[in-house]
Parts: sequence; C-alpha cells; structure tokens
Amino acid sequence: MSLFIGVPGFYYLYMRHYSEKPWNVKNEGDYFPPVTILVPVYNEEKIIQFKLENLARIDYPKDRLQIILVDDCSNDRSMRRIQEFKQSRPHVALETLNNSSRMGKTAGLNEALSLAKGEIVVISDADCFWPPDSLQKALGFLSDPSVGAVAGLEALLNPRDSWVTESEILYNDAVHTIRTGESKIHSTILFQGGLGAYKRSLLKSFDLEADDSGTALNVVQKGVRTLLVSEAVYFTTSPNQWKEKIAIKSRRASQLVRLWFRCLKLSVKGELRIPWKIFVPEAFLYLVNPLIFPLIVVFSVIIVFENPVWLLGFATLLVVGFSFRKSRTLILEVVQDHLVLLGAIFSSVLKKRISLWTTVRTSRASLSRRMLEEHGLV
Repeated sequence: MSLFIGVPGFYYLYMRHYSEKPWNVKNEGDYFPPVTILVPVYNEEKIIQFKLENLARIDYPKDRLQIILVDDCSNDRSMRRIQEFKQSRPHVALETLNNSSRMGKTAGLNEALSLAKGEIVVISDADCFWPPDSLQKALGFLSDPSVGAVAGLEALLNPRDSWVTESEILYNDAVHTIRTGESKIHSTILFQGGLGAYKRSLLKSFDLEADDSGTALNVVQKGVRTLLVSEAVYFTTSPNQWKEKIAIKSRRASQLVRLWFRCLKLSVKGELRIPWKIFVPEAFLYLVNPLIFPLIVVFSVIIVFENPVWLLGFATLLVVGFSFRKSRTLILEVVQDHLVLLGAIFSSVLKKRISLWTTVRTSRASLSRRMLEEHGLV
C-alpha cells in the first residue's frame, strides 16, 4: 500500500516543485519558420466547420502556413463540408489528402508527411481548437536548438457536464503538473494530438505503435528535448458518458504501456535518453502500480474475512470517501485508471493489436458554436 500511494504521491510533489521553476530554454518571440499543420479527419461532419473556422483564425503569417486535411475515407459529409468552406473562404489556403483506404490516424498522417513543406510540422485533431496565439507561443520554444518538439496544454470546454468530465479535470491537473515538471528537468514524452509541433528535420515518421507519445520518444532519442508548453493552450471536449471515456482511456493506455515497455528495453541496452529520475517513476506508475492494485484488493478481502472487525473500518473509510464529491470522483478515477492500465498490460503481453481510430460521438455532440465563441475560438 505504501508503494502504491507513496510513489505517485512523492513523484507528483517532486514534479510540482520543478513545474514552478523558470524555463531553462531559449524562447525567441519573433521566431516564424514555415509551418505545416496536419489535421486528421474521419467522419467529422458535425464539427469540421468549427475546426476550419478555428484554423482560419490562427495568428501566423499566411505565406508561412500550409494546412493539410487528411481524410481517412470518411463515409459522411465531412469532405463536402470542407469543399464548401474552401469555396466560401478562398483566401484560406487549405489542401486535402484523401486516403485510398482506411489506414488509421497515424498511417494517414505519414502519407501526408511527404507533402509537408514546413520546417515545423504540427498535428491538430479535428475536435481540438486553438486560441489564435497558441501556435506562435508553442513555436517560440522550438527556436532553441536543444528542443525538438513541443506539445500544448489541454483545457476542457465542458468541464461540468457530468462526474465523468469532472474526473477528467482532476486527472488532467495532476498529469499536466507532472509533464510540466518533466519538461523543465529535461523532457516529457506524454504527447497528445491537440497541438504537437515537431521539427521536420527530426521527424522521419509518426510512430505507429504509440502514436503521439511514441513519436515524442523517437525525437528524444535523437538527443533533443520534448516539452509540454503550458503557455500554448488548446481546447477540446471530453466524453460525458463513462463508456466512451473508458474506450478512449483503453486505447490511450494500450499505447502508453507499449511506450514504457519500449523505454524499459532501451534502458536495459543503455540507450535511453530520458533521465532516470523521470523514467523510473513513470515506468513504475504505468507498468508496476497497476499490478499492485489487484494485490491490494485481494489482501484487503483476506484481511476482512480473517478479522471481521476490519470490515467496519473499511466501510467507514468508503462512506467518508464517497460522502464528498471531489474525493468520490478521485477514488473512481484512480480505480478505473488502474483497471484500464492493467487490461492494457495484459493486452500488450498477449500482443493484441490496437483498433483503428474512430470518432467519439458524445464529445462531438456536446460541442456548440456558443461554447467556442465564449472562448474566442471561432
């Protein structure tokens, strides 16, 4: 129990300390390299208009901006919406790439990578929206030769929809603190698809096994840093139904478990470029702690059966914990995350393949123009 609680708790406090320190990288505010933005699209007819309007608002020199929409064989009206937008806004330079067959997000992006003309390649999912200055804020950190990639900070547009979205806030707050601390020490490789910017010279391809985070690891292995830039915020919606949230977390967990297994193999060979003060706790959190969790449950059941008086103590703790909304949400988040990671570990051991990328319907359905206008995103 002490390891299960102590290691994550200590690591969080340790990284929170570093997250409050100043940046140790050069940041030139007038850094304007040619940029290619890749947007993967699959059945996004309900929100693609919002995404296109958001892209049109980017505060960046238009002659240095290339935008490529990568359609993975959508069978709805996504492409019609895109063509209509191009006709109504001819001054917005948009290119499209239509995959000949379903490839999945990462394989489709690799097809588009050959068309990228920019010195910096940026990924932005169709359901993620940038304030106009986020791109410029992110790129400033790439002016430092020691930095190879940066990721933006995720913020939710629907944080109070349900307990499902509220639990995501708790999770994001903790993870963002850790990722910021890691970035200020050296690097974080926990990247997401909302805003990820990579130097083209370091980007051979996007990682098929672990997606954005695997790509960040590949960049770090070239001897440079990968950072979470809290100044560069992007907004998205979170599923407000537990079933779809678990589906997203399961896919994400599968990728991250594979990622840290890869890091473990690299460390055994003495080839891992991530500092041990980051690698060891992260590998413990993703590969060891999930295995400790069921042991704690089993031993707790055994203790209760052998000493029934302990049942009263456990029951009291549960009643107190579930009496308060925040503690109840935290308990549920911890339990579900460790069960999802445990399933991902077994799937990885059994070499179960990751399914193709699909659209999450409830998070799209909760998105509205008013919501985006309130944040100045459209």
